[in-house]
Amino acid sequence: MLALPAHGFVMLSLPKSASTSMVRAIQRHSEVVLRVNPGLKHINCGQFHELVVPLLRKGGYRRRDYEVCCMFREPVEWLESWWRYRRRPEIEANEERYTGEQSFEEFALEYLERPHPMRGRPARFVAMSKDLDIGVDRIFRLEAPEVWQAWLSEKIGKELTFPQANTSTERPEPELTEATRQRLIEYFRPEYDIYDHLRAEGMWTPPKGYVPPH
Repeated sequence: MLALPAHGFVMLSLPKSASTSMVRAIQRHSEVVLRVNPGLKHINCGQFHELVVPLLRKGGYRRRDYEVCCMFREPVEWLESWWRYRRRPEIEANEERYTGEQSFEEFALEYLERPHPMRGRPARFVAMSKDLDIGVDRIFRLEAPEVWQAWLSEKIGKELTFPQANTSTERPEPELTEATRQRLIEYFRPEYDIYDHLRAEGMWTPPKGYVPPH
């Protein structure tokens, strides 16, 4: 999480959806930076309002003084990113997290069959509660960098430089059966509703308390 209330916004860090180049470009302008501990780095919308809003208020920033923003990515690709992240050799010793021996199909089925409260999901991250009532003010489509880079530069008041992230562009497509893909699409119905709002312009300001269909 990066808080820049003096510039009128806060950027929450949805796991596997926060652009490294965005963080590198704006962190030096931030008043509050939570980056290392995952439990702090990835505080969700509800936790932000509970824990950080009072802290910013002590600094003289009222909630209406800044927007709460977040990146968002294509839902099945978000899950695929988790699968790839957990295939890293350096976590091979952690049998509960390592997925090096799992296909994406197996990982997806395991995710779908996990007890519901234990499933992380992007729609819950941007919501105030388990009812999925959206509490962020602005959502950006991660895959539209020209949109969020221009917006951030305008908010900071200068042309920002966004360094190229070190990501490989040559990755094999993971295998996923059509039946499992359709199950994921159905489960991610709230996420796809949000994502559909982002397709045209690359960002969306949800109506206050908006609840995506689920």
